Amino acid sequence: METLGKHFRELTKAAFTRHGFAYAELLMQWHAIAGEDVASLCEPERIKWPRYSTEKRGGTLILRAAPGRALDLQHETTRIAERINSFYGHGAIGTIKIVQAPLTAKPAPAAKPVLDATRAAAIEALIRDIADLPLRAALRRLGRGALASAAQRK
Repeated sequence: METLGKHFRELTKAAFTRHGFAYAELLMQWHAIAGEDVASLCEPERIKWPRYSTEKRGGTLILRAAPGRALDLQHETTRIAERINSFYGHGAIGTIKIVQAPLTAKPAPAAKPVLDATRAAAIEALIRDIADLPLRAALRRLGRGALASAAQRK
């Protein structure tokens, strides 16, 4: 069985290219690339590539900055461009343009379901004879998720 994540890049390539993000990793890895201090103040909106260039080099990154934070980010543009270019290994970003606008709301992380000790012990009893450790761990996660969500519905 294959996961969807394995095919994510190929499935979303056309959409990201059409909207200016030929590099989907920039969106997905923004916090790791920019650093938590910068990522909390802004988010990438799109990349505008030079009009007559066939290479994806020297683009303009448009950053959406939280209101009142554009000046703080303006001082960091060189560092942001260096971090992005080092992530890709070439000069993908030449300039950065900052636009002040509210950041998109991030969804709140879902609360993890709680499983009582008797149900956890029942799962362990069912899977203890399975020799394949990755399979046993996967079945443990599946059982915990199924039983915990069933307990929350009651």
